[in-house]
Amino acid sequence: MKTLVEQFNEQMKDAIRIGQASQITIEKKAYRNVVIAGMGGSGIGGSVVQSILLDKLPVPVSVVKTYNIPGFVNQDTLFIACSFSGNTEETLAGMEEAQQKGATIVCVTTGGQMLKLAQEHKYPTIVFPGETKMPRANIGYSAFQLFFVLEAAGLIDNSYLADLHEAVALVEETETAVREEAQVITGALYERLPIVYGDALLESTAVRFQQQVNENSKQLCHVNSFPEMNHNEIVGWEFPTKILTATTVLFLHSAFDHKRVAQRMELCRPVFEAQGAKVLDVTAKGKSLTAQIFYLIHLLDWVSIYLAEKNGTDPAPVKVIDKLKNQLSAQPA
Repeated sequence: MKTLVEQFNEQMKDAIRIGQASQITIEKKAYRNVVIAGMGGSGIGGSVVQSILLDKLPVPVSVVKTYNIPGFVNQDTLFIACSFSGNTEETLAGMEEAQQKGATIVCVTTGGQMLKLAQEHKYPTIVFPGETKMPRANIGYSAFQLFFVLEAAGLIDNSYLADLHEAVALVEETETAVREEAQVITGALYERLPIVYGDALLESTAVRFQQQVNENSKQLCHVNSFPEMNHNEIVGWEFPTKILTATTVLFLHSAFDHKRVAQRMELCRPVFEAQGAKVLDVTAKGKSLTAQIFYLIHLLDWVSIYLAEKNGTDPAPVKVIDKLKNQLSAQPA
């Protein structure tokens, strides 16, 4: 896993190459909505792209992370099915329902049943490498391909390419500094409960980190966003005191944060500190939102690796997930 994080810049470069070489043909029509279906490491790419394109797409985007798809899906829907293995049962179920409703279906996968179905039904498909066997280590592949799909469908222009290239260059240029900062962040998180807050625009980035801490570091992590947490969660910062005093709050910042969110975060800082929590600021670098988000993803991926080392655990295996899948396979569908 550590090697895969080290090679993230190369993965992003390869993802761009694959996307440009795919030249997929998707019907360009007046889509009324986009649905991106995917679970875990495959689904988070959809959430990240949804955040990046929030103010750029002319139609609403929904990211589905379950078996069922929204009732509005119909012949005017662009349905993008994402599955690293191609065998994710939730995504395949959603894909089948989308087909029944007449949606335009596009697949992003490495193979498996999804690729077989795509070939059978002639769905436009982008195939990326699957040698790692770990979906969470392939966010460069899974997320980047979504931009190419949306461009092919006529929903965005190709201006995103410059931002993808900026993200690659930024990761390369800041690698040494990123590892150093990751070590500092890890020190503040070790043997404590990480709670991650940021602007709603960075919520998907925070969730990505939460998932990496869960799977790589083998520990729990909590995420919420501003301003929503000011309307509920902030009141919960009273009990249980034993947990609050063993908490580290990470404030994620980007240049695209709403100014009122920045004010809210500063006003909340003393609330957390009064309960004994540590508060640490993590600020993105880069110019575009795309570059800033992937900078944070890479930085926080390193934190999850270093935290795994501190915890004395191997970041690669996810035994409990494998066990659950085996148990489910023995149950009637």
